[in-house]
Amino acid sequence: MIDLERAHKIPASRRYFNISVIWIFYRNIVLRILYWLRIPHELVTLASIGSGLLSALMFYQGKLIQAAIFLHLKDVFDACDGGLARLTGRGHLIGRYLDSLGDFLVLASVVSAIVLHSYSLGQQHYLLWGVAALFSIFIQCSFFNFYQITYIEQYGINSLNSKRDETGRDDLDIGAMSPPARLLLKLLRFVYIVVYGWQDRFVAAVDNALLKRCRSCSRTDWYGDKPLMVLQSTLCFGTHIFLLIVCALLGRPQYGLVFVATAMNLYLLFVLYYRRNHFLRRFAKFELDGEVMQGKEI
Repeated sequence: MIDLERAHKIPASRRYFNISVIWIFYRNIVLRILYWLRIPHELVTLASIGSGLLSALMFYQGKLIQAAIFLHLKDVFDACDGGLARLTGRGHLIGRYLDSLGDFLVLASVVSAIVLHSYSLGQQHYLLWGVAALFSIFIQCSFFNFYQITYIEQYGINSLNSKRDETGRDDLDIGAMSPPARLLLKLLRFVYIVVYGWQDRFVAAVDNALLKRCRSCSRTDWYGDKPLMVLQSTLCFGTHIFLLIVCALLGRPQYGLVFVATAMNLYLLFVLYYRRNHFLRRFAKFELDGEVMQGKEI
């Protein structure tokens, strides 16, 4: 009997509804099958990366149905590798870095392939949309990751969680590793910091600016709000992949780039605005109620 509860990052009492998993609703079935077949989670991560790169190749060749299928497979495998690692108790930082860098490689390849195919059809203006979409995808997902990590830091159960600042990790525990594994971990961590480090610093700076406007807010409330996490969940890679799949099936994958660079950025701004105003209104009400109670006592 498989205890799928162990596959989750967050305890059931604090778990929130992740909107991006709607399109992979059968994820737990795949997870059970992978567990029964004793497939290593590292192999699932590599299958995710391989499916994504095959999708990019199909996009470049204009084979949109095949591209959509491989991209969906990438999403399913990507949703299962972490859960499989927790389920088997064999998670490690090499797998964690490989997963994140694989996401970057796949999405950069897919967006580039869509742009190059569009360019070959004489649609040169999608070069700019491609650059904007690629930047937008990673910034949007960085905001999701930042708030999910801070949420997990309060309520999580996994010792291999991502850190808000990967440059300051003190849990690498490389002493027990073989020299090749130690070298691989250091290399992956270095590349991870180069790719994602500036994004993490940018998101942290924006968050600090928002938090300064709400000085009365407790960090537990600011980072531990479950309804806000539901709103944030739309910003993760799963949503971007779903949009590209839908547009590919409609025969216009380049429209997905436009949507990500426009509508999704507007949604990000809405979520940040809502987060700030939500807590400002809440604590303004608390302060007003406190003043009223003090007035009654006087």
